[in-house]
Amino acid sequence: MRTRHSILALIFCVTFAPTGLAAEKTFKPDENGQIVFVTPTRNIGCVYTPKGGVEMYVPEDGGPELACDRIEPLYVRLILGASGKAYIFKMVGDTACCSDEHVLDYGENWRGGPYSCTSGTEGIRCRRQDGHGFFASRKRLTVD
Repeated sequence: MRTRHSILALIFCVTFAPTGLAAEKTFKPDENGQIVFVTPTRNIGCVYTPKGGVEMYVPEDGGPELACDRIEPLYVRLILGASGKAYIFKMVGDTACCSDEHVLDYGENWRGGPYSCTSGTEGIRCRRQDGHGFFASRKRLTVD
């Protein structure tokens, strides 16, 4: 009888488990110490810079920083610093993001420092632990 209840409990948990849980993905830092990844379409690429920055780049506030570039339909950069709201740069001078070596596939979640990003068919959502973040897709950009 106990085995039957255990099996029924397991079936219940599998059937009614939250489907919004994304698979966790990890990437190794590149030769500069930053973590770089792209969405499956390669239209959005993100760069995570740890607190204190790296030799070639130190964020204005000392970091950490998460910056994601959306290439089309208009090249823009979304930046989420160590504090405050994310912001959008529409006039980007250096449009060289990103290597497509690391892909954050649909349904996967990445975490680094105080940030997390989830990739989906509708776009990418990135947040800092305090709730501030942004959403990016071909059709829409939002910051909060």
